[in-house]
Amino acid sequence: MTAWLLFILGTLAYFLIRYTGRADKTKSFDIGFWLKDNWAEMATALVLDLAVMIILIQNDTNITLWLNKYLPEGVIVSSKLVISLACGLGLGMGIYEIFHKKVKDTINK
Repeated sequence: MTAWLLFILGTLAYFLIRYTGRADKTKSFDIGFWLKDNWAEMATALVLDLAVMIILIQNDTNITLWLNKYLPEGVIVSSKLVISLACGLGLGMGIYEIFHKKVKDTINK
């Protein structure tokens, strides 16, 4: 359950970061407009993130050795929890950016 909570928090954090980095900061927040403007990117990111999360939370998935390569010696963390947060934050960002670039390229053609 903690892994799923961290995944959701990472996803929310990513979209809040996107919101704070918006170009026009004079307009107040409008959830209806935001959902209409971002629903496809958000849905794609969530579907792919959920697929990765389902794979990661399986008991036979072990990413501890891989994660230990990137942590300072002596640091001990739950690899599944770290990856859950990273999945919500990082994968969402990557998927959103790829989707956004593809849409932009299609429009510019």
